[in-house]
Amino acid sequence: MENKKLNRYVDELAARVNGVVEESLGVLVLKVQAPYIIEVLKGAKEFPFVPCDFLHDLCGVDCGDHFEVVYQLSSLHGPQLLRVKAIVDRENPVIDSATRVWEGANYLEREAYDMFGIKFKGHPNLKRIYMWDDFEGYPLRKDYVTEPIEVRNIVRTRIEGE
Repeated sequence: MENKKLNRYVDELAARVNGVVEESLGVLVLKVQAPYIIEVLKGAKEFPFVPCDFLHDLCGVDCGDHFEVVYQLSSLHGPQLLRVKAIVDRENPVIDSATRVWEGANYLEREAYDMFGIKFKGHPNLKRIYMWDDFEGYPLRKDYVTEPIEVRNIVRTRIEGE
């Protein structure tokens, strides 16, 4: 019964924001464009009887021609699961911060920023969390270039030889 209610609410939400609903391994997936993310997250959090009120993960994904920010939602009161995928432009990777809906998104968004360069508009402290401040690039992007092992070995040999 709850699954049918969740399906209905997700379908209604998708219709409001021109989203697409899919199912993957028994989990509903709602794909939306980035500008709708706050409306979608607030809507899912407030579904009557089947709220998806717990954000337990958020991550970035490099899909080649665009990025996705993936939100894994569940409930503190039931078995419902919902995955929301926001499509973010690769040339201008900006999306609204989910910290106004869930404060727990803070460090997860910082990780996506640090690894993919996705900027979260309205984030209270958007700065690198793993890499040092003057690190250049975003290591989990598909276009990130690392030097080959041969170059690393030459540098290591020079450092050890000094």
